[in-house]
Amino acid sequence: MDEKDRAIINVLRQNSRLSIKQIAKRARLPVTTVYNRMKRLEQEGVIRGYTVVLDKKRLGKLVSAYILANVDYSVLKKTNTNQIALAKKVKLMEEVEEISIIAGEKDLLIKVSVGSVEALNSFVVDKLRNLAGVDKTQTLVVLKEV
Repeated sequence: MDEKDRAIINVLRQNSRLSIKQIAKRARLPVTTVYNRMKRLEQEGVIRGYTVVLDKKRLGKLVSAYILANVDYSVLKKTNTNQIALAKKVKLMEEVEEISIIAGEKDLLIKVSVGSVEALNSFVVDKLRNLAGVDKTQTLVVLKEV
């Protein structure tokens, strides 16, 4: 990647819905250069897709939180599964925005968005903690996203 690729990516990070012509104008590059480079970046897997940023509040998701979770490996072993499979199962839950396998005292970092503190409680207590392989959790409520 060079500076031209970075310029294109920076424009896309701000608004991935722009046309090639608009991207070229903002990146100060010829349209054909932008088109060819974007196709190459897609083929190389640098650009894996285009997405939309949603306003969670307008969707009724007023509470965000990060949940640190420990994995009970003995349970995973008994069910013939692993940490990655457990993380993928958690990712499928509608409240979950992101999940990461992390190093350190905890095993998983889960970002969730829900409608209320009660919904957060229900997610953690009734759904997440009842999932085979999830042991202890620690919930960190987001006060403000910057």
